[in-house]
Amino acid sequence: MLVFFAVILCLAMLAVFVQIGSGYGQLDSLDAIEPEDKADQPLVSIIIPACNEAQAIEQSLRSLCHLDYSNVEIIVVDDRSLDRTAEVVESVQHEYPSIRLIRISELPKGWLGKPHALQQGAQEAGGDYLLFIDADVSLETTTISRAVRAMELRRLDHVTLIFKNSSPGLLLNALIADIGAGLFFLIKPWKAKIAGSRYFMGVGAFNMVRASVYRSIGEHREIKLQVVDDVYLGKLIKQNGFRQECMLADSLVTLHWYSSVAEMISGLMKNVYAFFRYRPSYVVLGVLAISVLTVVPMAGAVFAGGAAQLFFILTVLIRVAGTGGGMIRIGLPPVSIIFLLITPFISLFIILKALVTVQLAGGVTWRGSFYCLEKLRGADWVLSGLFPPLGRKK
Repeated sequence: MLVFFAVILCLAMLAVFVQIGSGYGQLDSLDAIEPEDKADQPLVSIIIPACNEAQAIEQSLRSLCHLDYSNVEIIVVDDRSLDRTAEVVESVQHEYPSIRLIRISELPKGWLGKPHALQQGAQEAGGDYLLFIDADVSLETTTISRAVRAMELRRLDHVTLIFKNSSPGLLLNALIADIGAGLFFLIKPWKAKIAGSRYFMGVGAFNMVRASVYRSIGEHREIKLQVVDDVYLGKLIKQNGFRQECMLADSLVTLHWYSSVAEMISGLMKNVYAFFRYRPSYVVLGVLAISVLTVVPMAGAVFAGGAAQLFFILTVLIRVAGTGGGMIRIGLPPVSIIFLLITPFISLFIILKALVTVQLAGGVTWRGSFYCLEKLRGADWVLSGLFPPLGRKK
């Protein structure tokens, strides 16, 4: 019986990584798109929500001010920052007066801070394309040119990019890679470009959408209570029948996501529970699934015997090799792969801590504001419709 269970787990893990590898191969790279070079370039409005981003936003703004795409406007929305964010932006403004700064001092009732900041920035934007990016993102000089050309050549309404993470530390990068692989399998971003499919994608580091499409779907007013606002923007665009594509941009978009494992754990407290619909029962199912696929094989590799042990070991090797291959591809040393034996336990800790923290608090604290659990549960689940039992099968 144990051997049969071990074989099933091994085949399941193999199927997961075959699908991830195949899906990754179906994602086009923005690097392959030639930059837009025509004289009458459409205006691109870059909208950056910033809350306590004094340490990171200067580098981001300077990368945007050196783009090879001339027809851009940069709109920074200071969302009630308590640090020197506005001062840093103003200091860069002295060199690049085209940067516009919007300061928000009060959050309207019924809104989360970040969606509201994005909405305010979009209302001031005059571009044909709106680009929503985070305040700690740096762009290579040709990124906008390539993205605009991709949208025009492929007649896309929305393009979102998978970035390169520049966070330090082997354990932190292994954790990001492990969680990223799980989300990659769950959301299947390579299927977002398939018209009529139930799959969608959105990345906060780079969400570019036609302004006319953004206005037609109700703007961020339709996302005002979505903690995972970037992914949900992609969902909203896809649900309304518009064309989107997720592309690779490892050499074009860089994000310093977190500086330490502790910082990542703290940062994920605001949105991890959202992926489980703020329901303890969903967390239980998720924890069981993760444990069976990752922790059980490691335990079996140590404590089981005979053929079962061999299949448990093979299951562990498939996961480590599959995720580790991606880590090596982005330049991490091979030794970093060993940390993938630890990351499942950290992932489970993050999920359970988020459950306990939010349930005990009765809501989520984000950007200095508290949002009650009842209101958050009232918003549409970001993953609804991805699974056939939860939505119409396509």
